[in-house]
This record gives sequence, C-alpha cells and structure tokens, in this order.
Amino acid sequence: MEIKPVDEKSLTLKKLHPSWIGFKLFKSMRSLILFIIFVFMVLDISSNSIFSIYGFSLIGLFIVYQIGTTILEWKHFTYYLNGEELFINKGKFVTMKRYFPLENIQGINQNTSFFHRLLGLTSLLIDVGSSDKNTSIKLEMISLKEASNIKKTLSEFGNINVSKEEYTEEISDEELKGNSLDKNIHYEIELSEILIASLTSLRLLFFLTVLYTIYSELSQFFSIEEHVNKILNYFQSSVTMLSVGIVLLLVCSMVYGVLKTYLQYGGLKVTSDPYRIYIEKGKGSKTNFSIPKDKIQALSINSGFIHKVLNIVNVKLISSIDTDDQDVKASNVLFPFIERSKAFKLIPEVIPTIELSKNIVNIPKQSLFVKLLRTTYAWLLFPLVIYYFIPGFWYIALLIFVFTITSQILSGLFSGYALNESFLQLKKGSIATRMFVTKRDKIERLMMSQSMIQRKMGLASLKVTIRSRPTKVITIHDIPLQIALQCQSWYIEGKNFSTELTIPNKLQNNTNLYH
Repeated sequence: MEIKPVDEKSLTLKKLHPSWIGFKLFKSMRSLILFIIFVFMVLDISSNSIFSIYGFSLIGLFIVYQIGTTILEWKHFTYYLNGEELFINKGKFVTMKRYFPLENIQGINQNTSFFHRLLGLTSLLIDVGSSDKNTSIKLEMISLKEASNIKKTLSEFGNINVSKEEYTEEISDEELKGNSLDKNIHYEIELSEILIASLTSLRLLFFLTVLYTIYSELSQFFSIEEHVNKILNYFQSSVTMLSVGIVLLLVCSMVYGVLKTYLQYGGLKVTSDPYRIYIEKGKGSKTNFSIPKDKIQALSINSGFIHKVLNIVNVKLISSIDTDDQDVKASNVLFPFIERSKAFKLIPEVIPTIELSKNIVNIPKQSLFVKLLRTTYAWLLFPLVIYYFIPGFWYIALLIFVFTITSQILSGLFSGYALNESFLQLKKGSIATRMFVTKRDKIERLMMSQSMIQRKMGLASLKVTIRSRPTKVITIHDIPLQIALQCQSWYIEGKNFSTELTIPNKLQNNTNLYH
C-alpha cells in the first residue's frame, strides 16, 4: 500500500450520514450498561452514601465521553473514491489517512438493517486486501445511491464483479454491459425449509425468555403483577383452560419462530460466477455478501440432534477473510438448513474445487474404551462428589452420568475420517455432529499425538490447523495409529493417493454419509 500526500481541499471528501451518530450511540448502550453495573458493584451507591455523588459523576463523565468521541469520530471520518484508489481519513483525537489501490480490493458486502431501511440508507463493508489487522473498511450509514456508485466504480476499475440487480435505477443498462459476469443460481430457499427449521429449533425457549424479559422490564415502570396473576389463575382454573393456555403458548412460539426465521433467512439465494460466491438473504435486515472462491479454506457441515434425525444440515464457509463484523460472520453460512443429500449435491456446484467423499470410515470400536477412560472425571468422579456432599441433588449426578456416558458412546459411533488425493474430511460426532472438509494446500499444520492409553491401544490423535482467519484448529481423537501416520505422510511428503484411503480389513467400518 503506497502512502502519498493528497491535497484534500481539491477533493470532494464524503461523509457518513449524520444519523450515524445516533446509530453508534445506540450500539454503545451495552458498554454503558456494563459500566453502570460496574460502578454500582464497586461503589456502595445509595441515597445515604457519600459514594453516590462520585458514582453518578463517573457515569455522567462516561456518557459525555461517549457522546464526545462519537461526534469526533463522525466529524473526522471522510472518504474519497476515484478510478485509482480509495482514500480513508478516520480517527477520534488523532486522525489517520490511508490509501487503498482499487485493484487490491477483494470484496464488498452490503447489509441493510431494518433501521437503515427506515432512513433509506445502507451499509457497505469493503475488504481492502490489507495485510495488517484492519483488513476492511465499513461505510455504515450511506445512501443507497452512493452505495450503488461505489459498487459501480469498484466493478469498472477494480476486481469486483457486481451484477445488474445490485445497481439501483439510476444506473442505465448501457453502463452495465461488460461490467458483470453471468451468475449461476444454485439455491433459493423454500418456504417449507423455513417452516421445518422454525419448528425444529428451540424457539419456544427463546419465546419464553422474550416474554419474561418484557414482563421484567414493564414491571419496573407499571404495576402489572396483579393483571398477570389474574391471567395465570384464569388458565389454571381447570384442566381444559390449562390445555388451552398451553396450546396458545405453543402456537405463539411457533408463530414467533417462523416470523423470526423468515425475517432472517427469507429470500436466501446462493449464486456464483467463476471467481466468487454471492449470498443474498433477509427480509427484515437485507444482506448481500460475496466471497472469492480462492479465499475459502474449508467447509463445516453441522447437524444438531433434531436436524440429524430429519436429515438436515447447516453448511458454513471457513475463509481467510478476517473481520470482526458480525454481519459478515453471520453471512459465512452457505446453507443455513438444507436436506443433506441436496447439500452434498450443491456444494461441488457452488465450489468446484471441493470434493466430498460419500463414505466416512468410522474410528475403531476400541476407541470407546479410551474415550470413557479419558472422561472418568466427568461421568464418575464429579457425580460421586455431588452425591456424597449434596445428596439432595442426586438426580443432577445421575443426569451428568447418563449424559456423559451417552455422548462418549455416540462420539465413538459417529466420529470418522476420509482421505483422498487432495482432501481430508474429519467428522466429530456425539449428540450433534460436525464435519470439516479441507484441501491439503489449505492446511497450515498437521500434528499427531499419543497418550499412554492410546499408545497401548494402537490409537492416536490428529490436530489440523487450517489457514483461516482466525486460525481454525480441528482435533479428532482415537483414530488408528496407521491412519494418523498416513495422514502425516500425506501432508508432509505430499504423496499422491489415486483412490480412497485403503483401510485394513479388521478396521473397516464404513458408514454412508447419508445415514
């Protein structure tokens, strides 16, 4: 990145919308609340305490500081974009100027929350391809027209492909010709998938939590306890009314789950061109996310207990793009909930460089003994301590015992691996299962280790570090020693395997991925 002086007076520097100040202050409410709790805990604040003056003074100073620094940050933040570079000036008390050549910019992601839509604004996150910690620039409150102009400039003079649909009406069809590549539509979410995902999630617990939170907040300002008790007594007056109340609660929770899932994932569409993957989603907050295919380091295919029974999986992208932006992290989900066989069919279409093996080799049965020995403290010692010192909570000790034993048995039954010429698949399973797929040249480090028990049983543990940001470490325990050595040789020496890994007959225990 080349730093060069610029006559800012000769440039038309642009600023974020003034509503960014209120948006930023609203987002900082959490830190304010935590600071107030800290002050109340450290200082004994009461009407008769001398510390109350100092406590409220600290809170007042903190609020003034937050408002002042936010205004300074908005005042100093300016940007300029031309056909050669992106210029950013930012800072609170000390400003910093940065220049980014357009050819180095690797991605642009757009997120339009409900608050943005009310004001006719949007947010852009630009991946500037920098090698330092700050790899992205966020333009959080800009107009839709300005966002379209930025995407148009990056598409014309940079390496970013923007489709016709991403431009607003101000940009003519003639300007678009030659600027966008044809996109293949791979997947569009169906309403049935949203319904199934909503009904199989734990939305009921979240719904009850939301109701309790609303009740707690309202009870601080209004006397609603008496009215709530009347409603509860009414539904508890008979078995029939109690049943009606339970049904109403379930219906409300299902409506809440479907609505929340629809607002979050409604309109989800996955498309791609030869170089990038594009993900669009959201009815409440709209997100347009794109990622270069060469930045994808691995895939994570996950399935919870209920989803595993229904043969549904969640597919996430593990990439080398480093960002602290929560919207982008959430957008790394390629398929939030999709039928397993459909996912395994679509993944090679979306990412042709990824190969999936349909057969996973289970870890050997003797691994169950090792897993149970490794977790003795959890299923034996801890329950015994609870039963001995707190005998009244014997049922908690029993639950811990049953849960730990069950999870270790399921881990031995559902964990496995697959290895071919270029790809490694590791599957870690118990009540929920997670499978990682990565390519050999995406692995930064592969380490093998053995405990004393594993050494006697002919087993080993494998730790794989993927070249992602942040670094992703995957560990699978209790695979055969011979397989661990072959994986190590496969990685270090780069041996070519023309077929699937051959397993000795006594260790063969193939499990089809679709079961």
